[in-house]
Amino acid sequence: MENETTVRPHRLYSAAILVLSILFVLGLMAGSRWVSLPSLWAAVNGGGDMLTKVSVMELRLPRNLLGMLGGAALGVAGAVMQGVTRNPLASPGLTGVIACAALAVVSLRTLASPDAFWLPLMALAGGLLGGALTFVIAGRRQLQPERVVLAGIAVTSLATAVTTGLLLVSGAEAAELYYWLAGSLMGRGWVHFELVLPWLALPLLVMLFMHRPFKLLQLDDDLALAMGLAVGRWRLTFLLLALLMAAALVAFTGPIVFIGLVSPHIAKRLIGSQIKHWLPLSALLGALLLLAADMLARQLAFPQELPVGMLTALIGAPWLIYLLNTKASARSA
Repeated sequence: MENETTVRPHRLYSAAILVLSILFVLGLMAGSRWVSLPSLWAAVNGGGDMLTKVSVMELRLPRNLLGMLGGAALGVAGAVMQGVTRNPLASPGLTGVIACAALAVVSLRTLASPDAFWLPLMALAGGLLGGALTFVIAGRRQLQPERVVLAGIAVTSLATAVTTGLLLVSGAEAAELYYWLAGSLMGRGWVHFELVLPWLALPLLVMLFMHRPFKLLQLDDDLALAMGLAVGRWRLTFLLLALLMAAALVAFTGPIVFIGLVSPHIAKRLIGSQIKHWLPLSALLGALLLLAADMLARQLAFPQELPVGMLTALIGAPWLIYLLNTKASARSA
C-alpha cells in the first residue's frame, strides 16, 4: 500500500506543475495574434519571423514569468499570514496591506516623478502601515477572524478613499493610474520583471526553506516556546517577509486581490495536516491561479483586455462569503 504522507503530496505537485506548464505555454501562444506550437518553438530557439519572436520573447515571456512568480508570492504570503496568525481569513488583500501599498505608490507617482527603484520601497512602507493599522484595530490579543476582516475592510476603504482623492488631482496620469489600480500584467516586460525579481524571489525562497519554524508556529505559543522557538521573533519575521512580497508586487502590477486568500485554502484542503507541504503547494496554486486569470483577462473581451485584478476579485469574493458562512455555521452548530 502506498504511503499517503509521502506519495499524495508529490502527486499534487506533479498535477499542479503539469497544469502550470500547460498554462505557461498557452500564455506564450495567446494574444491578439495566436502563435502555433511550431512557430513558438522556432521563436524560443531564435528562429522564425521577427514579429513572432518579439511577441513571444519580449512581451509574452516576461509577462508570464511575472505572473507565475507574482502568483506564487501571493499564495505563500497568504498561507504565511493565515498560518502564523492562525486566522483562516488573513491575506494581503483582507488586511489592508494591498490597498495601503497601492495608496503609497499612487501618492508617490502623483506628487513626484519617482525612479522605479523607489516604488517597492514606498509600497512596502504603505503595506506595513496598513497591516499594522488593521491588526491594531482588530485587537492584538484577540485576533478573531471576523474582527480582522472588518478592520481590514475599514482600512482598505480609508486607503481607497484617499487614493481616489489623489487621482482627482493627478491630471493627465489619472487614466493610467485608474487602470493600474485594477491590477494588470498588461505591458509588463523584462524591465519590470528584473526590478521586482529580487523583492519576490529572495523572500519566497527564504520562507520555503524555513518550514520547521513555520510548522511550529501552527502550535500553541506555549508549546512552541517549550520546543525552543522564539515565537514572537519568528512570527514577525514571517509576516514582514510576506508583506514585503505582496507590497513589492503591487508596485509593478497594481492591486491583485484574493489570490492570497484562495490558493492557501485550496492547498490546505488538499494536504490536510501535512503542514510542511502548505507553503510550496500554495506557491504552485497561486502561480496557477494568476496565470489562468491572466489568460482569461486576455481572451474574454477580445480584442480588449480586462484587468486581471477584476477577475481575481470575481473569483475571490464568493470564496470569502463561503468561508464566512462556513465559520458562522460551525459556530452555531
